[in-house]
Amino acid sequence: MGTTLAVLLRRRGHVISSVVSRHLAHASRCAKLVRCSTSSTHLSDLSPDTNLVIIATTDEAVRSVAEATSRLRHLDFQHLLVLHTSGVLTSEELQRLRAKGATTLSFHPLQTFPRGIPLGTQIDSMEGISYGIEGSPRALRFARVLAAELGGKTIVIPKQEKILYHVGAVIASNYVVALLGAAEESLSSLTSSAGLRHFRKLAETSVRNAFRLSPREALTGPVVRGSSQVVTRHLRVLRRKHDLRALYKAVGLYALELSRKSRRLTKSQERELRRILSKAG
Repeated sequence: MGTTLAVLLRRRGHVISSVVSRHLAHASRCAKLVRCSTSSTHLSDLSPDTNLVIIATTDEAVRSVAEATSRLRHLDFQHLLVLHTSGVLTSEELQRLRAKGATTLSFHPLQTFPRGIPLGTQIDSMEGISYGIEGSPRALRFARVLAAELGGKTIVIPKQEKILYHVGAVIASNYVVALLGAAEESLSSLTSSAGLRHFRKLAETSVRNAFRLSPREALTGPVVRGSSQVVTRHLRVLRRKHDLRALYKAVGLYALELSRKSRRLTKSQERELRRILSKAG
């Protein structure tokens, strides 16, 4: 994520003055990409001319990096803006920097950054994304400008709702991938080829329809049709695949809730499906 943002900012005309990482090789690689002469494993090597610090670390490291940065005597905190890119943490993680006079915010790119994806592909995937932003009014004004420069949009997240926002992001990204893994596993005994590719068009069309209509309106399949016999047969064949069976039942119950809200089932259909999907074992 850090390298991707650095390259995008460089392309928008910003000067990257320092790249710091736990691993010098990672810092050097990023620095070379953005034509930066300073790559280091030490925060003390941050340029005194720095006016924006981006902390793109793991969630667990954000506070310690912020506190270490706050102890640097050569930075002009009164004219410094510091952001972190965590989706789950708020700007409170940067409170030591704020106490020094820095403007602080959380600035979370709503995009996935898997290993193994080429940098060029990752950069292309950033076009038009949204950034979850949270901070003071002054910080939010800067965040909107920065997101626009990066070709994105913003969604303001109230501090107390940040964790719920992240739940949504995890479900929309990580759990969608996990569900595709489950779909692939269902074909594992039927084909020696990459079974997931056979589901590609189905998955892509379903996602498009969910955004074009709504998840409620786009939902199809046995649950929304009230087909209790089909659901029963599915669960029967999954008896030896305990993980898939538990997943099927959990997601099925949520699909049942969507179906109930869209009023596409009779009361008797809803009761029978709930009984089947809630049954232990």
